[in-house]
Amino acid sequence: MKENTARLLTAKLALLLCLSTSSGGHAAAQIWTVLTADPKGDVADSSLADAAQLSYRYDKDEDLLWFRITFYDEPNTRALGVNLVFDTGRDDSQKTNWWGANKSFRFDRLLTAWVTRQGDQYQGTIGIADVNGVKDKQFNNLSHDNLRIRVEDDSVIIGVKRAELTDKLKMNLIAAVGSNERWSDDMPNNGSAMLDLAAPRPQQGLREIDLGRNNLAFPANYQELATEKPPTIVKHGHGQDALILIPGMYSGTGSFNGFIAANESRYRMYELTPPGINGTPARPLPAGGPKLSALTWTRLLERDILNLIHREKLIKPVIIAERQPGSVAAIELANQYPGEVGGLILTATNLLQFFPSPKDPSRRTPATFAERIASVEEGLAAKWFKYVTPETWLSNDYAPEWYSSDSAQADRAWRESEAAPLAVKIRYTCEFWLSNITEDFQRLPVPVLVLVPQFDDKFLAEPANGFVETAFVNAWDAGAFKQTQAEVVRIPGARLLVLEKDTEIANKAIAGFMERVDSKERH
Repeated sequence: MKENTARLLTAKLALLLCLSTSSGGHAAAQIWTVLTADPKGDVADSSLADAAQLSYRYDKDEDLLWFRITFYDEPNTRALGVNLVFDTGRDDSQKTNWWGANKSFRFDRLLTAWVTRQGDQYQGTIGIADVNGVKDKQFNNLSHDNLRIRVEDDSVIIGVKRAELTDKLKMNLIAAVGSNERWSDDMPNNGSAMLDLAAPRPQQGLREIDLGRNNLAFPANYQELATEKPPTIVKHGHGQDALILIPGMYSGTGSFNGFIAANESRYRMYELTPPGINGTPARPLPAGGPKLSALTWTRLLERDILNLIHREKLIKPVIIAERQPGSVAAIELANQYPGEVGGLILTATNLLQFFPSPKDPSRRTPATFAERIASVEEGLAAKWFKYVTPETWLSNDYAPEWYSSDSAQADRAWRESEAAPLAVKIRYTCEFWLSNITEDFQRLPVPVLVLVPQFDDKFLAEPANGFVETAFVNAWDAGAFKQTQAEVVRIPGARLLVLEKDTEIANKAIAGFMERVDSKERH
């Protein structure tokens, strides 16, 4: 166990060095820890501020807490309203309920900056109050004009001495924004963010961003694959039936090795690697900004598949796709050109999870496509992914043990997957979130085989693996999707690399599926 842990730590350090240097040079690190985020559009007044993110830094030597309140639009410095609402752990008799949307939050200290800008200074109500001050509308009865306030781009930065809030190192808080006269938005809308200055830096779930980074762009010296050029395609086998194999972003270079070795005499296989993963160069990023909802890279991948079919004169090949971006591209292509595709085989694929509407506090109403675009493009991409540190990415991304129960295979596939530039992983992830893969899957007009890894009870019992069970196992339960063409085959003990090893169940399922596709085409 210690040996495996040491090997994984060494691999992570090597990946971190690679990812850090590949981002290109930038100004001195501006590291902030994100406490909470808020969806766009959940404001009480759309003409006022809309909060996006709350982060902090702590200067231990100065005992100075810095809070960064980020907005979806630039703050209105002519009429700026920010509150930081703290529960520092005092007796409940010294607390009262917040009056914004998050009414259940009880607090004992209120930091207020309701200001207008006069020259290079901010004037107005500035300071800290306790419950008595709040009840008397004296919002700086404990201290006044003691905050350091500045505006940087889309954020308001507020500095305060910790000792003026509490003598403790642990507290809960929410942030509220609006104008200097009216409240508009809370974050979070329910519950609170916990700030523990004594807690060790986490190994998993790190939430650090570096404002000196731009993960949405490639370094100046990055060698791109020209848009008009084909991706990396390797041909295997010499059988009669044609298969197109598309590895996923989380697959590594050998995810089809076992299947290819076992079926070289049965199939002609064309392994098409989506540009940017497994050591291949990525396409150019769209000019003028992310434009993630256009699914630019996904649509180019669809074109690449179609070009391969035409160039090799393939007659209705079956496409085997793993996770995004291949799954999204294959499903879209089969819907758009059903006459070109004989069938689809999806291996360890996940569909899109539920996106709640920011306008429904109960989180039961699905987001509209416009709301989903705003959440991903203006929220996750612009405020989080753009600045996320490589270490934060790795500590929140797929874990090595998700790939395979064989630790050596799992570590290799994990290293190969994570070696892709952050700009590539972010682009493909966001395009997946902005796709209609679930609805497109439901309306597929071609035969579909879904190979579902079942993992094992011990693995699924781990709380850290809850997402795996939800996304890759339970999503394919009977009644969870509507697709009359789909056949679901479960592979006991398998993990994400379903086809890396020669598995009898998977091979038999694919062989049977191919026979049914051939039979359908003959009739």
